[in-house]
Amino acid sequence: MVNVDCAGGQDRATTTSETRPYIPPSKTSNCYLSDPNNRNIGFDSSLCGTSSDRACLGAGGSGNYNNCEADNYGGYCKVGDNYYEARGKEFIEIERKDLLKRYKDGGNTNYSGRAVDRALNNQERRFTNRIRELQIMGKDPLIQKSDSTKEDKEVHSFIGDLLTKIGIGVSTIMFIISICVILIQNKII
Repeated sequence: MVNVDCAGGQDRATTTSETRPYIPPSKTSNCYLSDPNNRNIGFDSSLCGTSSDRACLGAGGSGNYNNCEADNYGGYCKVGDNYYEARGKEFIEIERKDLLKRYKDGGNTNYSGRAVDRALNNQERRFTNRIRELQIMGKDPLIQKSDSTKEDKEVHSFIGDLLTKIGIGVSTIMFIISICVILIQNKII
């Protein structure tokens, strides 16, 4: 399988949606024009990695997908010494001071947090699948806790058995004594 990069170095397999191919990656969304009525000017994941990619197309008059720069604020198009952002159906030039304000606060970490959460969920899914696999094969990798009630049941059953045996013994002795008393009363012994 070939890894295809969209404009701004965004990996198509991890930053775009298969079910929504017209939604651009969050780090380069400002590189694409948008018009709900015209699918020919916005993002299309099938065009990623080709010269037909529509990123920055028309920005500053001569922009193309190589001019897209990704960042945590949706990216921008750098054409020569000018910077542009897509706003609806047109590109708006942004000043350098506005671009510097983006990075003054350290940037938006939401994208990073989502990427970490996605990686952790993926790892957890792999571990769970491996555990289930081993359980199906009869090799349970999970350590079972010792059951403290099992020990209690063993003690109780031992005491119960002991009392039962004592009871049977006492009953047998009482029976023998009763027979002896009856035999003595009847003068058989």
